[in-house]
Order: sequence, then structure tokens, then C-alpha cells
Amino acid sequence: MKLRMILLGLVVSGICIYCVGKKPSETAKSLEQAASVAGEQFQLDTINSVIEWIGSAPGNYKHNGIVKFSAGSLGIVEKSIANGSLRVNMKTITALDQIGKDKKNLEGHLMNEDFFEVEKFPTGAFEFVRTSSVSDSAGYTLQVEGNLTLKNVTQPVKFRAKASMAEGRMTAESVPFTIDRTKWGIVYHSGVIGTIKDELINDEIVLKVKLSAAKQSL
Repeated sequence: MKLRMILLGLVVSGICIYCVGKKPSETAKSLEQAASVAGEQFQLDTINSVIEWIGSAPGNYKHNGIVKFSAGSLGIVEKSIANGSLRVNMKTITALDQIGKDKKNLEGHLMNEDFFEVEKFPTGAFEFVRTSSVSDSAGYTLQVEGNLTLKNVTQPVKFRAKASMAEGRMTAESVPFTIDRTKWGIVYHSGVIGTIKDELINDEIVLKVKLSAAKQSL
């Protein structure tokens, strides 16, 4: 709570410096806009939030699993996500379609230097840049644009999502969307390095984000 108040104070102080010399009505408008951007603050429920993933190879060969978050906060404006920051615990990469030794081997491979190097890069991140309203037949009402960081490399991503509010809790779910792993320097058995067809692993990873967050108490 103390850290949150310090950060809020710094934001307001910066706004007040910017407002020096402005008319009272202009100053009030600047403060109102800042409050709108921040929105109501919600803390991510890391137990009930997850990223689902699917990795594949030619010939309809695929694996699926999850990775969990370590922390996160969201700014909610008019029952919609306006901004936010999420931290991903890369050491929680889990394969759901394997058991026993096969499961252990696959998870170990995904976490080693061929893929995500979790000992060196234990945390990933997603920062919301902007959201806008959309409408489609599946009920997705948000267009989300943000920056995804993996292995200390940051690249822009975008996807559609839907969110709902009930009793001080927000839940949100994205459509399945793809990222090109090579943009984050993950080129193991990729076509970009000339991998032969029989050993090729697709560059595209399918992700689906599911979030649950509770309103922070003042």
C-alpha cells in the first residue's frame, strides 16, 4: 500500500508540474484524464490466471500445456481493461498432454537453452499498451495491443479479448492467437536456420490468456 501511494504521489506530482501556468479548468481536466487512464486497480489472481499454449510440427504433431503468472495488476475503466502489467513465471511451463518420463523430458526441453532458458530468464512479461472497443459474433469486445517480453526481448502483440465484472472481480479471456517464436530469438529446429523437413518445428506458438483479478482495497 505504501509503495502504491508513493507511485501515485509521483504521478500526481508530475501532473501538477505539467499543470503550472494552466487555467484552473485546464488543471482539473488534466487531473481527471490521469485518473481515467489509471482506472480502478485490480490485483491479478495468480492461482486462477493462466496462459494456455500449443506448440506444433508439420503433420499435425503438437503438444499443449500452460504457464502461470507470478504477479500482475490491471487498471479497469468502465468494466473494461484499460492498462496493466503481468509477470509470467517461466519456470511453471507445464505439458498437459504427456505423463511420466515423456512429460518430464518435454518440460525440461522447453525450459532449457534450446527454447526458453528459464534459469537465465525466469520471468516473462506482458505490458498493455492500449485497448479499444470492438464487436464480433463470438462476443469479444476488446482489441488489446501490448508488448510481450521473453528472454529479455520485447515484441509487440495484439489480440481480441472479452472481460466481465461481478462482485468486485474481473475475469477476461483472449481468443487463441499466435506468436512467432523466432522474433524472441528461439530458433531451435526452425525453418529460418535451414532445419530439414523431418526435424522441423513450427515457428508459430498458439497462446490463449485467461485472467482473474480482484479489486484492490483502499
